[in-house]
Amino acid sequence: MRIKSFLFTCLVICATGLYAQGKGRPNTDKVSPADFNLPASPAIDSNANAVVLFDIGKVHFEGNKDGLWVSYVFERHARIKVLNKKAYAFATKNIVLYGEYPYHDRLSDFHASSFNIENGKIFETKLNTTDLFENRLNKYAIEKKFTFPGLKEGTIIDYSYKITSHRYYSVPAWSFQYLDYPCLYSEYEMHIPGYLRFVVGRQGLDSFYSNTAKEGFDVFYVGENTGTPVQFHSVVNIRNWVMKNIPGFNSESYMYFPEDYLDKISFYLPEVNDNSQKRGLTSWKSVNWELLSDKYFGRVFEQENTNELQETVNAIITRSPGQMEAARQIYQYVRDNFTTTTDNEIYAGHDLYTINKIHQGSVAEINLLLIAFLKLAGLSADPVILSTRDHGIHPANYPLLDRMNYVICQLKTNANSYFLDASNKNIGFGKLPINCYNGHARVISNYDSADVYFNPDEIDEKKITTVFLGEDGDRYMSAYIQESPGYFESTGIRNDILKNGEEEFFKHLKEGFQSEVEITNTGIDSVHNLDIPLKIHYELELKAISRTEIIYFTPVLLHSFKTNPLIAEERKYPMEFDYPLDHIYVLNMPIPTGYIVDEMPKSEKLIYNGNEGFYEYLIQKDENNIQLRCHLKLNRADYSPDEYKLLRDFFGFVVKKESELITFKKKK
Repeated sequence: MRIKSFLFTCLVICATGLYAQGKGRPNTDKVSPADFNLPASPAIDSNANAVVLFDIGKVHFEGNKDGLWVSYVFERHARIKVLNKKAYAFATKNIVLYGEYPYHDRLSDFHASSFNIENGKIFETKLNTTDLFENRLNKYAIEKKFTFPGLKEGTIIDYSYKITSHRYYSVPAWSFQYLDYPCLYSEYEMHIPGYLRFVVGRQGLDSFYSNTAKEGFDVFYVGENTGTPVQFHSVVNIRNWVMKNIPGFNSESYMYFPEDYLDKISFYLPEVNDNSQKRGLTSWKSVNWELLSDKYFGRVFEQENTNELQETVNAIITRSPGQMEAARQIYQYVRDNFTTTTDNEIYAGHDLYTINKIHQGSVAEINLLLIAFLKLAGLSADPVILSTRDHGIHPANYPLLDRMNYVICQLKTNANSYFLDASNKNIGFGKLPINCYNGHARVISNYDSADVYFNPDEIDEKKITTVFLGEDGDRYMSAYIQESPGYFESTGIRNDILKNGEEEFFKHLKEGFQSEVEITNTGIDSVHNLDIPLKIHYELELKAISRTEIIYFTPVLLHSFKTNPLIAEERKYPMEFDYPLDHIYVLNMPIPTGYIVDEMPKSEKLIYNGNEGFYEYLIQKDENNIQLRCHLKLNRADYSPDEYKLLRDFFGFVVKKESELITFKKKK
């Protein structure tokens, strides 16, 4: 299971503590010459390419002018000093606006400027709204992007804006920490009406400089544009969070989505208390209904042109197969005949008739078409939404649709459930890309909507390598090698072969050997049978084995790990491997003619943390032969920072053991 420092707590219901807004707050007025001189801060080191001087956000609620109850208003003001050219990319910013016309987010009060100083005089270059580049991300989101001009080493950039949104239930999250760049001051403030019962999610390791609350009061005017406005009053809970001198987040190895570990707060609204009546607002039950009713999701199955889809299904199923055979035929047809364009949303952008006609679409569109075909064939199929590893974790108890970015298919037969992804041309029936194994997912269905989990710990990925070594004349030794990688490693190899060819694959394989070798008689079985792992076989000629008085030979020709994968001395965050490790290496070799074994590694077994894994090195010899069996097994994919040293030492033992030599001495 994914290990995350992520906790939801009901923080905004009670107003307690002392309110201390502005304590230690930097000057946010117009840029002055003093701003170009960075203050001393433990967060700034010699590797900093830019420094966030401050980043301040605020949310309050107001009556919705169109009569749709209330809207939130989000304001932001940030100022950044660019230290060198490596941070120029940091001067490109984006603002995402959600919703459909006319109830879409509205951007206002946009201000952005670059500031440079020469001989004590400040020069300002302003941007305006016409400098915003617009990019539609999906049916419900538009990105406004802008880049600051006049960048130099030492430039200060400053920007502010306001967003007014009908989506009162989806308050923007706030990250106090930046990837790679330190932040001297970050503040977020929320003014929350008492009838909105938000739950606050907290992630990250750094502490708040201040975390305060107090109560206020406000009047809300709803429907000013309708001619019949309504007025009501409410207590307002005012929350203020501040962090200071936050170091830039440095990503560590074996970490899929660093943003999951930033110092951050996010918000979820499970209920509202309107006129003394509590009612649930956002739950999986309500989200399920919302998605099934959405014209870009559930209603795509009810739209017109189903006759054309039915004709395609009739053409795919060429005989009268059983359920499973029909499902396989449909799956293979969609997978092999449609081109995937994008993979970052759960909604369709076109109707399924169009997708079927043009033979291309997003991940969501292709898998929704697959579901439609299966339904038309009389099979039970439903969409499943999830967040991929490179998109971040999704908290199972809180339906946050903006954290979901991928759609797959659940097929149910009388006996089993199968999960399918026809958007990936190199994935077999009943398999998913490794990127989908990120924990929680949700089946969206009229009948059996439910949580499902794709946990990396549950993946059975075994790799077996067998080496048969033999003598080849007076100078060389040759080997016949069989490799059986696991399914996901096989998928990666298939991708490489289909892109670059088998010859390039074996060329790269040859480069992985430490000594000079020749690879011949190569072969890869089942390249086009996507349902099963590959079988790789080849012959290896070891040119460096010369018949000297003493021969030093490394029996592990193909290492599980040539070097320790955990390089750093210490670690702050969890480790996330693709899946549990299970590598077996077997060697059978003759003792070279005219030689005896002078020294040989000892058999050893190292247990990892009780019953959670082991490394076994078993070697033996008789008069003519040597047999070696190495087995590395770790039962989990995820490890906490507290386990880092133990795991690092474990890998260190494996690397050291697999580098040990057999010494052969010439007979006298």
